[in-house]
Amino acid sequence: MTTPYPSPDSRMPRRRAAWRALSALFLDTEVDPADVAVQLRATGFSLPELRQILRAEVAPVLGGNLLSAAGVWDAFDLSGLEDRFRAGRARPTLTGALALRVIRADWQAVEARFRAEQAPGS
Repeated sequence: MTTPYPSPDSRMPRRRAAWRALSALFLDTEVDPADVAVQLRATGFSLPELRQILRAEVAPVLGGNLLSAAGVWDAFDLSGLEDRFRAGRARPTLTGALALRVIRADWQAVEARFRAEQAPGS
């Protein structure tokens, strides 16, 4: 008997956890790369999958926060943003692309920590 391919809804709790962790990169606060990497590791997504979620879902929706003088500083209420994250997969935005440049160093630090946790003996 073959195992059926998991439905998109079965991955939604993991995806929500990834959105929550990645949203920290779009706040006007200092990022703790180790903390974000631990949260992302717990989602079970691979680094390429997380990059895609960051670029195609989170950045188009939250990117404007980094470009706003009156942006969110402490945490996003992600419950109201879920539909926008899902829709974001179909529409990359200029704001999202600019925000990815702004967070590049933080994302690279998160990736490095993510990979370090993957390394044998760590």
